[in-house]
Amino acid sequence: MIIDRQRFDWLAGAALALAGWWSLLLAFPLLRAEPGIVTVIALSESRLFRAIAASDVALLEGSGRVMVLAGRSPGFVRQLYAAGGVVVLATDGRGCTGLRK
Repeated sequence: MIIDRQRFDWLAGAALALAGWWSLLLAFPLLRAEPGIVTVIALSESRLFRAIAASDVALLEGSGRVMVLAGRSPGFVRQLYAAGGVVVLATDGRGCTGLRK
């Protein structure tokens, strides 16, 4: 019984740490005052294109349900969320490889 309790405590702590990390990642673009580069993930391509059309952004790259966008005005992250973006993550424009184009 003691081992099960320890395992549960460890898993609960790991889950809490992971939830906190994701909360910070999702909140950071909202806290930035100036426009920047973000990666947006939506449930469908059509929903993502509607979100892009409704926001003041420039499309940098991407395909399918994942796009990298550059904001042109403050508040563009809120516009993306309101128009259907599911996840908006701040990025530096380097992509998955970490190399600038």
